[in-house]
Amino acid sequence: MPPRSEPSERSVELPTGYVVRHPAARDSGAVAEVVIAGDIADFGEPDFTEIDLIDDWSRPRFALDHDAWVLSGPTGRIIGYAFVWEAQPGFEVEGDAFVLPEYSGRGLGTLLVELMENRTRELAGSGSVTLGMYVSHVNTGKRELLERRGFRSLHTVLRFKIDLANRSPEPVETPTGIVLRHYEPDDADAVRETMNEAFEAHRNYTPRRLDEWLDLRLRHPAFDPALWRVAECDGEVVGATLVYDVGDTGYLSNVGVRRAWRGKGVAQALVADAFDALRQRGQMRVLVSVDADAAPAAIHLYEEAGMRVHERHDWFVKTIGDP
Repeated sequence: MPPRSEPSERSVELPTGYVVRHPAARDSGAVAEVVIAGDIADFGEPDFTEIDLIDDWSRPRFALDHDAWVLSGPTGRIIGYAFVWEAQPGFEVEGDAFVLPEYSGRGLGTLLVELMENRTRELAGSGSVTLGMYVSHVNTGKRELLERRGFRSLHTVLRFKIDLANRSPEPVETPTGIVLRHYEPDDADAVRETMNEAFEAHRNYTPRRLDEWLDLRLRHPAFDPALWRVAECDGEVVGATLVYDVGDTGYLSNVGVRRAWRGKGVAQALVADAFDALRQRGQMRVLVSVDADAAPAAIHLYEEAGMRVHERHDWFVKTIGDP
């Protein structure tokens, strides 16, 4: 049996037979099962895969042997998982914690959150940073745990969903002068500029962080350039969609349109084209996430395309470290 965790890492005593340790790459399948079980408990179906987990573990400034933990039960099965990521050094750390539903109520979630807070304190050094995580509206136990530990909810993200099998394809007219085509490697800089402009006012993105995010999207294990689209006018990229087909789900990772081309039907054409590309592959379940307080046009875009709110998640934050 592996050794129990060092007492200095926690103040909550583990029940007899439970072990906490840092994960290894070979644990990815078992860890993904823990996260997926939480999705199913909350919403009846998963929206996370092992591929997503591997993508998370490939982020810059993230190390499995410092920034993630797995919790094993008496049988050796992994029944809990937590991680933190230094999203914006010196300012913001993101993370999350999961425990299999059948193991709830034993103080295991508290242990994992303490590990996250302790690591965040190390990352903060002599200063202070915020630690944030998303919690679904229906997970009352997790929400109450965070509130007891001083976290507060700041904003809500809406997860929209559509079942293309129940919606007949409806042609969307491409605006005059616009050509939709597959993404090519030479488009990387233009797509980066498009997304930087589209999300420049978003609360979670600085240009540096968005650049990192786009780099990770290009290296995502499920990246398929045949699914990404760009909208072009006279040889200039004016919009783009980043689309993934992962397991039982298609994701509109992002839809971005340059400022001068907004309100002209470019985004609608890109979304319809993404649906068509996924449908041709047999992928009928499609998701996209949007801030609840985003511009009304962004929410209207997906509602107009036939998508409906499937999940709601609140962003909880806590300041860690010395001010």
